[in-house]
Amino acid sequence: MTASVPPTPVEESRARHRLQLPRDTAPRDVLAMVRNVRPGATEREDGTIELGDDMLLEPDHSPRGAGRWTVEAPRERELPLPEGMTDSHGYGRAFPEGMPFGLEREALDLAWSLGRRLYGAVVTDSGVRLEPHPFQVRDLTVVSPHALAPESLAQLIAPVEADAELDEAPEGVARTGYSLTIPLPEGEEISLRVGLGTRPVALSALDWAEDAAHYELVHLTADPEEDALEVPSNEVAERWQHAYQRIGRLAGLLLESVGGYIVDLEGFLVDPADLL
Repeated sequence: MTASVPPTPVEESRARHRLQLPRDTAPRDVLAMVRNVRPGATEREDGTIELGDDMLLEPDHSPRGAGRWTVEAPRERELPLPEGMTDSHGYGRAFPEGMPFGLEREALDLAWSLGRRLYGAVVTDSGVRLEPHPFQVRDLTVVSPHALAPESLAQLIAPVEADAELDEAPEGVARTGYSLTIPLPEGEEISLRVGLGTRPVALSALDWAEDAAHYELVHLTADPEEDALEVPSNEVAERWQHAYQRIGRLAGLLLESVGGYIVDLEGFLVDPADLL
């Protein structure tokens, strides 16, 4: 019987988690999405993506490896998630002995986000499968060189959201932007907030984006703790999808009117065609 070889100290100091995407996912699409949030990422000749800070995203070149990637980073763990606390990514379930943090957390978050956007999953190095819900992140922002006046925006969206109302600013408070509220069923709302914002990394090459108008579309749930659900019930998932479809319709309408780009809450560009 052959004895197993214990891992070397170098192997133990590295975390390797698997990203499983649909088999027909093009590597160039993965690289493009990675560069939305890590513009300095580079591609080696073998297709490995260097993320920076000693983090890698390696494609599986085996005969059955289509769509499979391995994200590698220095292993860094902290205390476990407190008992009874939930998290939307499922890390508490996957890492009961200690949560990833630092560079490992950054790499794992990127893999989770790629799984969310590209309809995939993450399998941790401990064998736990994490399946991001496609509507876990519903907020979108239209970043545009053109700012609409409050009344103009209200008129623009009235045909598709007749119940939208401009929010009144508290008297005596300096106003740097404005907002509208759109009621949803079950006591939920979409808040459309207009003002200046931080330029997304994905738009760092555009000079006008430094002082661009940000049209933030935010889904406000009746129960804020709902956002921490890893696996929503069918009823919650339907509400998430409904809210995202409404937000997507508004984002598309804004883009047609004022131009610019759509980014999601995690900084990834969103193709308007994907919002239909």
